[in-house]
Amino acid sequence: MNESPIRIVAAAAEDAEAIVGLLQPYVPLGIVLPRTVEEIRRRHADFLVARDGGRIVGTVALRDFGAGLHEIRSLVVDVAHAGHGLGSRLVEAAVREAAANGAGRVFALTLRPHLFARLGFRQVDMDLFPQKVWLDCAKCPKRDCCDEIALILEGEDLARFVREHGRS
Repeated sequence: MNESPIRIVAAAAEDAEAIVGLLQPYVPLGIVLPRTVEEIRRRHADFLVARDGGRIVGTVALRDFGAGLHEIRSLVVDVAHAGHGLGSRLVEAAVREAAANGAGRVFALTLRPHLFARLGFRQVDMDLFPQKVWLDCAKCPKRDCCDEIALILEGEDLARFVREHGRS
């Protein structure tokens, strides 16, 4: 990695191809669902990106289900930047963004629960998120044998997280 600091910022529509390029290697591994450039371009306001100079090296998306429920999704880091805390920084930024937009509950479905648990999320039953199940899980190739773990940050734990993880 070079010496420039990595900044986490809102994605722009023109970042769509780079975001898809980051997501693509993780699709066959079942870590993220496939996304098209057009879909990302339409939903770019849901994404944050980590920029190392002019290059996007990580991304995360937020989905607002309404009623104060937000999902962290599409979290990936470029292989060359993995293992240096960038995934945690992206989750922190996403949680702050969700809280700023009125979230009372922030959840994730993941194959890597330890990352979220380290940040204070607790494991819960996936049935707590019927909105997610109806919108995404019904179309997922793993719907009949899902191996993802549901985790949530809510209430006082969410408020404490925001206080302790101010701006990065």
